[in-house]
Amino acid sequence: MITSRTSRLIHAMVLVATGTVTTMSLIACNEAKFGGKSVPGAGNLKDGKYGPNDRDGLGGENATAGVDANAYGTPVTDDLGKPGWTDDKLKPLVDTLFRTGSIPTLGGDNPGSGGSTGTGSGIPGLGGSESNGNGPGNGGDNGDNNNGSLFSDSSGVLWLPCSENGAKPAPFSNDFFAKVGSKVRVAGEFCPQAKLGGEVTVVYVIDHSGSMEGTGPEGPNDKTNGGTCGRMKAAEVIAQKFAAMPDTNVKAAVVNFSGASRVDLPVGPLAALNAYPDKSKLFCGSDPKDASTNYNAAFSETKNLIANIPGKKLVYFISDGSPTSGGSNGTSASAAGLSAAQALRQVKDVTLFALFVGYTKGNANNPQGYLEQVTGDPKAVRVTANATELVQAAAALAQPIINISAKDVVAQVKTDKGVTDVKIDKIDARKDAINRYYWVTEPFELTGVAGKSQVNELSISAQTSTGEKVSAVTEINFNASK
Repeated sequence: MITSRTSRLIHAMVLVATGTVTTMSLIACNEAKFGGKSVPGAGNLKDGKYGPNDRDGLGGENATAGVDANAYGTPVTDDLGKPGWTDDKLKPLVDTLFRTGSIPTLGGDNPGSGGSTGTGSGIPGLGGSESNGNGPGNGGDNGDNNNGSLFSDSSGVLWLPCSENGAKPAPFSNDFFAKVGSKVRVAGEFCPQAKLGGEVTVVYVIDHSGSMEGTGPEGPNDKTNGGTCGRMKAAEVIAQKFAAMPDTNVKAAVVNFSGASRVDLPVGPLAALNAYPDKSKLFCGSDPKDASTNYNAAFSETKNLIANIPGKKLVYFISDGSPTSGGSNGTSASAAGLSAAQALRQVKDVTLFALFVGYTKGNANNPQGYLEQVTGDPKAVRVTANATELVQAAAALAQPIINISAKDVVAQVKTDKGVTDVKIDKIDARKDAINRYYWVTEPFELTGVAGKSQVNELSISAQTSTGEKVSAVTEINFNASK
């Protein structure tokens, strides 16, 4: 009889020599349920789940059996940009993504803290930093001991990142070693690419209230420096991205507001905005007389401006404060602003984005929830702390929103016995990145016969709101044992 450690080393050497294994007879005595390999301490393994104390699979007299990564056949991945079976580095990220809608290294699940505190922020302004990433499946080494982990009800989770630039993906071929009857989940992302054509009007609705330059206790939130500011840079990056889209005729307009509103640049060719003699006057500074913040006036002015403009219309609202004026007859400023925003969104082919600058934790209430009501879509809101983050957020939102509905997602697994539907457990939009949707299948049983390799080909596809199709395909070579 070959010892488990020897078996493990032999299997590892085979992997190194061949890259991937298509078939193998597993040699083991007292095989653990997970992974189909003998692991010391297997007697303590319950229900084929991960053990908390033995991540390297070497075991010990008192160890709970751990996961032998080589039992997967295909090397595990520790990078969300690469497909593969998830390991101890990737498991917490995947679990947190499905729990919160964001990944700790890209920002926490509370947009708006702007990367100023906490341990979860890597890209400020695109997700916040109030989350430390601890969630289901991310409790140290305990893996499935936390409720909600994807790893608690299957023998393994295969991760499939989205294809680059929306290209049709080649099947990801991989090997999996486990007992007959083992179940797996497959999780991944769709990243549909925004495509526009024809007439597109980009409207900038810019706050010029006093706090932008420093009036009052909350400012300055976007002070003019060297003839420029965050609002102006954000507008420029948005214009550049839309101008680069093929077969698209981009027009632009600027509506400025504080206590009142005005059209400072009527709808016209993008070239007119680029040639404006002093763009800092359009986008920077504060109004000297009425320096309050009137959402009602801003959205009403914008609605009147674009009500009869043909084609798609994308409105970028940039502010640093909640409404302080614009209410009347017992209606609050906030309620009046929300009502005007809803009326604006009724204009045909309008998408309303909201970019907030100047929120830092503890100084004021997070405006995220209110702005989500303003836009009607959480994906269209970014709350940031300063001008630098404002520009980063603007770059992320400089594209139309693409939606994917659960009813438009289809998953099937194909073997030599036929095709079987696979249920989708969840599909949802990322909170920290626009037009990215994460999904996961329910655990499904792999088809296989002990001692042989059986291909289980899973394909998952979705139709987007723009009519495009996104998909992912994987070929799981199931090397089954008794």
